[in-house]
Amino acid sequence: MNLFFGHRVNDFELTLSGPEAHHCSKVTRNKIGDQVLITEFKGIIWYGEIVRILKDELIIHCKDIYKQHQKSIGEIHIAISLTQHMDRFEWFVEKVVESGVDQITPILCERTEHSRIKIDRIQKIILESAKQTLRPTLPVLNSLISYKEFIATNVPDQRFICHCESGNEGFIGEKYKSNENATVLIGPAGDFTTNEIKLAMSFDYIPVHLGSFRLRTETAGIATCIILQTLKNLK
Repeated sequence: MNLFFGHRVNDFELTLSGPEAHHCSKVTRNKIGDQVLITEFKGIIWYGEIVRILKDELIIHCKDIYKQHQKSIGEIHIAISLTQHMDRFEWFVEKVVESGVDQITPILCERTEHSRIKIDRIQKIILESAKQTLRPTLPVLNSLISYKEFIATNVPDQRFICHCESGNEGFIGEKYKSNENATVLIGPAGDFTTNEIKLAMSFDYIPVHLGSFRLRTETAGIATCIILQTLKNLK
């Protein structure tokens, strides 16, 4: 059953408009009386019944709760360098949304080769990925920020920097505490510079690795999310 993004009309009804209405009535060919899943991405996905189809709008009557968001004890925040080719960054976003990330922050590091991001396009990818995986809420996408500024202003319960240099304290899965919010830094192609690693450590970021293989930026971000989510689900 497809999930659609709607807006509340009253306590019992939500409306689909624009592209969502078109997709529901024209692409998936739903009609009055059909059952669909609908959400505002505010924590609840509803079973709904289509009760009215207008030119650019559908009215859905909410019948029962399909899924309700359970507040996560430890949120996962990935701060990651933009990639040289933005399609790789977009692929990263798609997959970490599907894997359960809570926050994404694109960062500009000393070796970052790309300095622009289309926030509207990334938000659309987040929306479509959340619908695909039936997420009742959307992860937060923060604005592009410099590495130094991010380090100085972000102070979560636990913080990690993944890099390939010597001096790591071990595998991230051995250091991670699933009951605490965590921020993980992922660097660009060529890795973080020595100065960036030292700066992070001065703000109590723990240097860790993701295993015995060197990973591309986008792969490292996805691997991080999957590792931490796996550990959370084992608790």
